[in-house]
Amino acid sequence: MNKSLNFFWMLVLVSSSNLHAYEVKQTTFAFWDKPDVNLLYKLPKNIDANTKVLFIIHGQSRNADSYIEHWVDLVEEENVILVAPHFKRSDYRYFFLLETANSNGVINKNESGYLTNSIDTFFSFFKNKYKLDTSKYSMFGHSAGGQFSHRYLMLSDNPKIDKAVIANPGWYTFLAGARYPYGIKDIPVSISNEGVKNFLSMRNTLMLGSKDTGSSSLNTSPGAMKQGEDRLSRGNNYFNSLIKTTKENNIPFRWNYHLVEGVDHDFRKMSDAAAKVLL
Repeated sequence: MNKSLNFFWMLVLVSSSNLHAYEVKQTTFAFWDKPDVNLLYKLPKNIDANTKVLFIIHGQSRNADSYIEHWVDLVEEENVILVAPHFKRSDYRYFFLLETANSNGVINKNESGYLTNSIDTFFSFFKNKYKLDTSKYSMFGHSAGGQFSHRYLMLSDNPKIDKAVIANPGWYTFLAGARYPYGIKDIPVSISNEGVKNFLSMRNTLMLGSKDTGSSSLNTSPGAMKQGEDRLSRGNNYFNSLIKTTKENNIPFRWNYHLVEGVDHDFRKMSDAAAKVLL
């Protein structure tokens, strides 16, 4: 390839990169009594009565920018506002536990710092800012973001969720007798029977990669190991426990189980599969 063609393709790549940079906007959310949260977001070409909102929850790497940049291509022709909160490690070390406890299970007694209802608060901000007609939002969370998502939907006060994809969490809070955060015994946020019923009746999808069986960055605490040897087995055990709870209590169960064949702990490939569910 000659030098002029090389230069041409360099220009194309730079232009494409800039195009995505301009599409993704950022605002700092400070309208609460918690540390500020940067919200990365992407708007559709037109906002109208049919515009939806989809939240993308990053993993432990806190790379909200990488998540939303991948999703930009997935929603290019969709009438949806993408929002990716960035929970800084310095401010939200245990965001995946909604700041209710630390990884050792020590309860955070400062309830004002909890992230329960946080996504609903962000949703209200965008709904008012863009005068949206929709009353509900969707959510995708991968890895630690999947941990955040399932705990958020379980512990928040009647979240305005339409549907969610919970992808490849490292470990879970079971609706069973283990001590919090592995189970709901001594849980710091009250969860009523009606709350459990609503949680199990949501249109959630537990999405697991069939090859997500590695041990890298895996929680190997005794409580987590009781849930399974790896993310795949833990996810299977968690889903089966939900089925058991619904049968024992005669609760409608609307969750779906989706195994993504040939995929490991890869948020991009899991995002591709999740987009088909959420869009």
